[in-house]
Amino acid sequence: MYSGVATSLFAIRNCNKTTNGDVGRLPVTVGQAASVVKAGAQCNSAISKPAKVVIDTCEQIAKTDKLFNGISKVVKFASDNVNPLIAASSGVKVILADDKQTSLLTEGGCVAGMFLGEGWMKKNLEGLLTSIKVTGKWAPVVKGVLFVAGSIGASTLGSKIGANIAEQLKSPEQSVKEEIENKSRPKSISLKA
Repeated sequence: MYSGVATSLFAIRNCNKTTNGDVGRLPVTVGQAASVVKAGAQCNSAISKPAKVVIDTCEQIAKTDKLFNGISKVVKFASDNVNPLIAASSGVKVILADDKQTSLLTEGGCVAGMFLGEGWMKKNLEGLLTSIKVTGKWAPVVKGVLFVAGSIGASTLGSKIGANIAEQLKSPEQSVKEEIENKSRPKSISLKA
């Protein structure tokens, strides 16, 4: 169940990114939304019956409609390949960026941080929760929330490290020019994942 909690939170986050202009995250959002419905159908709660109805209805329509069948195959692919799609969305950002070197290092750091953080959590989060005695029905919720927070934190840290490396690689003239340009723009706070 913890992965259902984490997937739900990731789906909401990626939906927010998509609606705020990061179109590369649209396939990720679709894939995670499909995974949320699947997780809902598998859990033993009030949401399992409606989720099963959604899945069964989609399967029935896919059997009779070629277009819907094709769409359902794309959704299944997205659901099965969320992490590669996240990496691809970062690649899209790099391709579309004006400053490709900075974008490559920032996005590369972001994705590397995410994978490293999630890899560490997959190995250590269960033991950490056991040591602080998080058990019972809340354990999957706490684990899911901590997994998402750790992933976001690790990807944000990786992004910042990549941005700092990119800044170190710039010539002094580029840095001064960008500093002058950036003084006229307000800075926003952003957490990347």
